[in-house]
Amino acid sequence: MHAVAAPTVQRRRLVARSIQMGRVALASSGTFAREYRRLDGARRERAARALGRTLVRACTRLGATFIKVGQVASTRADLLPRPLVDELATLRDRVPPFPFAEVQRTIEADFGRPLEALFADFDPEPVAAASVAQVHRATWRATGETVAVKVRRPDVLETVRIDRSILLGLARTMERLVPSLRLVSLAEAIETFCDAVEAQIDLGNEARNNARFTANFATDPDVCFPRLVGEACSDAVLTMEFVEGVREEDLETRGLDVSRIVDAGMRAVCRMIFSHGFVHADLHQGNLRFLPPGRVVFLDLGLVGTLDDADRLTSAALLYSFAVGDGETVARLFFDSAPHHAVADYAAYEREMADYVRQVHRRGLGNVQITLEIGRLFDILRRHRIQARSHMTMVNLALMTAEGLGKRLDPTLQLNEAALPYLAEALGMTAPAAG
Repeated sequence: MHAVAAPTVQRRRLVARSIQMGRVALASSGTFAREYRRLDGARRERAARALGRTLVRACTRLGATFIKVGQVASTRADLLPRPLVDELATLRDRVPPFPFAEVQRTIEADFGRPLEALFADFDPEPVAAASVAQVHRATWRATGETVAVKVRRPDVLETVRIDRSILLGLARTMERLVPSLRLVSLAEAIETFCDAVEAQIDLGNEARNNARFTANFATDPDVCFPRLVGEACSDAVLTMEFVEGVREEDLETRGLDVSRIVDAGMRAVCRMIFSHGFVHADLHQGNLRFLPPGRVVFLDLGLVGTLDDADRLTSAALLYSFAVGDGETVARLFFDSAPHHAVADYAAYEREMADYVRQVHRRGLGNVQITLEIGRLFDILRRHRIQARSHMTMVNLALMTAEGLGKRLDPTLQLNEAALPYLAEALGMTAPAAG
């Protein structure tokens, strides 16, 4: 009886969630029209802001998976209109909270003790609410220190698994209808993304990620991660030191060494990708704090990307070759590492890639926004039917985030110049002088 009932219940939930998605999609057109009429300003700006508010409302209604999509989109100021990005940014740490009663229930169930036996004080109002969990300020009774207690949302794991089924079904259907989508690995990218979100839901994974990041940067005093309170951590609860820190928007008024912060941030991201192969994959302003004199603290370590040695070295070699203008090597590395390719004329592909890379390089390293150029490079791959390995999306996103942060703090920053020493370090080479 139960063996039959369980799949039936799952199917009902799947259908109900699909209907919910459809209703949200239909309601979004009305939301957009209302927001557009309500806003002032130029038509294009009004449209972008109205679209942003519509997407924020839709993602918030649909929950963790879609909030994550919106958060990723909010980092793409290089490709999306600024008013749209500004609206999507509200998804970063202003997601509606869940009730304190659920917070208390989860903590007491996981540790088998009343809340007041663990914490001398516990603020029922969260300091941040995100798609997977929310964070409360508390006082750890054993030591009296102020801590941040991160508690997982109830039922979030089940929702994400249902979303995975629906999104994968849509992606596979689209790949059958539009075969060219196979070259961008749509279904594989969605599956990888859902795997990462499910891993993030297990806060025990975040604790292990914290330990690994801390070990990787143990010798770098300017790259920091919150210290955990191990006896108050579980799969659904994470307790750590409370990092006050300074947010990016307050840096100018707080007297920190911005140049040192930019150097530390670039160094951290480049070494995560090209030296460690272990990358913070949820980098945005809400997950960064800054401490005097110029230290960077990385928060929310649940979503990470990993590269094996082959992918790590190939990524470094690709970006190094691109930065120094070696287009033939760029073409060969993409071709050799592709999980699938159907190139009709390799010589024509190599010639187009080499010409493009040389053209970019002739403009000078100081005039290139490398992550935007990588996007154009992917267009060449698609035209010649070469599938880039899926980890390149994560690498490009991490670099884009680093470049965006660096440029906001130091408009003269050039990512390729800043990254070259770390690319060379990973490859055991000497970086050339910037040209």
